[in-house]
Amino acid sequence: MSAWFDYTATLKIVVFGVLVGGALPALFAVGVRLGAPAADGAPGRRHPVWVALSWVVCALVVAAVVVGVLFIARDFLVHRFGWHLLGADPVGAGT
Repeated sequence: MSAWFDYTATLKIVVFGVLVGGALPALFAVGVRLGAPAADGAPGRRHPVWVALSWVVCALVVAAVVVGVLFIARDFLVHRFGWHLLGADPVGAGT
Protein backbone atom coordinates (compact mmCIF):
# COMPACT_ATOMS: atom_id res chain seq x y z
CA MET A 1 0.00 0.00 0.00
CA SER A 2 2.88 2.41 0.65
CA ALA A 3 4.00 2.09 -2.99
CA TRP A 4 1.19 4.38 -4.10
CA PHE A 5 0.63 6.37 -0.90
CA ASP A 6 3.22 8.94 0.21
CA TYR A 7 3.04 9.16 3.99
CA THR A 8 5.62 11.94 4.21
CA ALA A 9 3.72 14.19 1.82
CA THR A 10 0.47 13.45 3.62
CA LEU A 11 2.01 14.36 6.97
CA LYS A 12 3.35 17.62 5.52
CA ILE A 13 -0.08 18.49 4.12
CA VAL A 14 -1.80 17.73 7.43
CA VAL A 15 0.70 19.77 9.46
CA PHE A 16 0.51 22.71 7.06
CA GLY A 17 -3.28 22.52 7.02
CA VAL A 18 -3.46 22.56 10.80
CA LEU A 19 -1.08 25.51 10.98
CA VAL A 20 -2.85 27.57 8.35
CA GLY A 21 -6.34 26.44 9.27
CA GLY A 22 -5.87 26.97 12.99
CA ALA A 23 -3.00 29.35 13.56
CA LEU A 24 -3.99 32.10 11.13
CA PRO A 25 -7.54 32.48 12.48
CA ALA A 26 -6.18 32.36 16.04
CA LEU A 27 -3.58 35.01 15.20
CA PHE A 28 -6.29 37.16 13.65
CA ALA A 29 -8.41 36.78 16.79
CA VAL A 30 -5.45 37.89 18.92
CA GLY A 31 -4.99 40.92 16.67
CA VAL A 32 -8.65 41.85 16.95
CA ARG A 33 -8.57 41.41 20.71
CA LEU A 34 -5.48 43.61 21.06
CA GLY A 35 -7.31 46.46 19.35
CA ALA A 36 -10.61 46.01 21.18
CA PRO A 37 -11.67 48.28 24.02
CA ALA A 38 -11.53 47.05 27.59
CA ALA A 39 -14.04 44.32 28.39
CA ASP A 40 -15.09 45.88 31.70
CA GLY A 41 -16.53 48.92 29.94
CA ALA A 42 -14.06 51.31 31.50
CA PRO A 43 -13.91 54.60 29.63
CA GLY A 44 -10.73 55.56 27.89
CA ARG A 45 -8.72 54.68 24.87
CA ARG A 46 -6.47 51.71 24.29
CA HIS A 47 -2.75 52.21 24.65
CA PRO A 48 -1.24 53.13 21.26
CA VAL A 49 1.26 50.26 21.47
CA TRP A 50 -1.56 47.70 21.68
CA VAL A 51 -3.42 49.32 18.80
CA ALA A 52 -0.24 49.37 16.67
CA LEU A 53 0.47 45.74 17.54
CA SER A 54 -3.10 44.89 16.57
CA TRP A 55 -2.62 46.47 13.15
CA VAL A 56 0.69 44.65 12.66
CA VAL A 57 -0.84 41.27 13.52
CA CYS A 58 -3.83 41.83 11.24
CA ALA A 59 -1.54 43.03 8.42
CA LEU A 60 0.54 39.87 8.85
CA VAL A 61 -2.56 37.71 8.49
CA VAL A 62 -3.70 39.64 5.40
CA ALA A 63 -0.21 39.30 3.88
CA ALA A 64 -0.27 35.53 4.49
CA VAL A 65 -3.65 35.26 2.77
CA VAL A 66 -2.48 37.34 -0.21
CA VAL A 67 0.69 35.26 -0.59
CA GLY A 68 -1.39 32.08 -0.42
CA VAL A 69 -3.75 33.27 -3.14
CA LEU A 70 -0.83 34.38 -5.32
CA PHE A 71 0.85 31.02 -4.79
CA ILE A 72 -2.27 29.17 -5.88
CA ALA A 73 -2.77 31.45 -8.91
CA ARG A 74 0.90 31.69 -9.93
CA ASP A 75 0.59 29.60 -13.12
CA PHE A 76 -2.45 31.60 -14.19
CA LEU A 77 -0.56 34.85 -13.57
CA VAL A 78 2.38 33.66 -15.67
CA HIS A 79 0.12 32.56 -18.50
CA ARG A 80 -2.17 35.59 -18.45
CA PHE A 81 0.11 38.49 -17.49
CA GLY A 82 3.66 37.14 -17.65
CA TRP A 83 4.26 37.74 -13.93
CA HIS A 84 6.73 35.16 -12.57
CA LEU A 85 5.80 35.14 -8.90
CA LEU A 86 6.71 32.69 -6.15
CA GLY A 87 8.73 30.30 -8.29
CA ALA A 88 6.33 29.98 -11.20
CA ASP A 89 7.72 28.33 -14.31
CA PRO A 90 8.13 30.45 -17.41
CA VAL A 91 5.54 29.82 -20.10
CA GLY A 92 6.20 26.49 -21.77
CA ALA A 93 9.14 25.50 -19.52
CA GLY A 94 7.16 22.82 -17.72
CA THR A 95 6.25 20.95 -20.89
